Amino acid sequence: MNRFTLLFAWLLLGVSFYADAQTANPDSGKTFFYIRVWPDFIIKFDPITDREVARCKLRHGVNHGLRVSHDETQFFVTSGKRSYVEVLDRRSMKVIDEHLFAEAGYLNRVDDVKECPGGKKWYVKLDRVKKELDHFVIEDEQWLLYDVATKKIEKRMKKLPESIRRGARISPDGKSWHVFSKDIIVVDAKTLKETGRVKLSEPLYHGLGSISLTGDDFYRRRRSDAYRMFYTMRDPVKTSRSLFGLAEIDMKALKASIDEWGVRPGTWRMRLTDDRKFFVGQGSGGSTNADGERETVFLTYDVERKSKVRETRLVLRNGLSILAVSPDGSKIYLGGRGHEIVIHGRDHKYLKTVELSGEFESSITVIRER
Repeated sequence: MNRFTLLFAWLLLGVSFYADAQTANPDSGKTFFYIRVWPDFIIKFDPITDREVARCKLRHGVNHGLRVSHDETQFFVTSGKRSYVEVLDRRSMKVIDEHLFAEAGYLNRVDDVKECPGGKKWYVKLDRVKKELDHFVIEDEQWLLYDVATKKIEKRMKKLPESIRRGARISPDGKSWHVFSKDIIVVDAKTLKETGRVKLSEPLYHGLGSISLTGDDFYRRRRSDAYRMFYTMRDPVKTSRSLFGLAEIDMKALKASIDEWGVRPGTWRMRLTDDRKFFVGQGSGGSTNADGERETVFLTYDVERKSKVRETRLVLRNGLSILAVSPDGSKIYLGGRGHEIVIHGRDHKYLKTVELSGEFESSITVIRER
């Protein structure tokens, strides 16, 4: 085989690999919303067209909760009067497995599913009610260590192990636990012992206080060695107010650094755009207008310039709150009750209302395709 033939073969192989990658996930780079709709549907919603593009009907009726797998390829959905956990493949929007947590003589209700590093085991929290002859007895809650492949319970516990009891999440590389509490604690997945710590509870610099991390990871957990997140800190001089900014967490060096932006805006539900350049928050207006209607504050903030872009006082229907923003930040999605999603524009003004096929649970799971 001459050099030209060999080069041509390698080019064909490269094109083939590229084509296979595109075929594997043609939606790569797009962002979709996933919404639980009553009684037993999970829908996939396109924020570009504002339309439902796919749906999955659960096998065992009303859905009661949804968790996203660490690799974001699956949903763990509680159904069947909370006795089942159905595994939904996110890309095909089909249920591919189910796990039953019924027990003779008891009413068992799954309250939480916590995936373990590696994805082969779960911690499952059960609310248990014992069925006596003529009455029910409410039992203490129980945690199970559950093997996903064999569908067997390996261990029953009153509580989770102390080291991962509060604020534990799987590390971005999927190999260990990262526990977000007063500090970030690295916990070995097998021994459940601490192997490292990023100290946030102690002042990073002279004259400062401890910091608390909040909001989403700017890196979307796609960097194994770092987090970038908003932080808040009590003003060491004027203690009645809070400061905020961006914190960089180096998980290799186990160190944190901060970039302070000033006084924290009085908003919550800070929803970031896909490029992480803006966020939209919502807060209480703390007052009523001339007609006696309660006002809500919308705030758009420029992350790169560290400054407020727009602040608007609005009167919203009771119960509405910001659930998501479109990838480019041009639309703000609100919901909370009923089957409607109310959409406002970049200028905070009302754009339109989208009616879903049923009443939805008041949250939106936002996932950007890889």
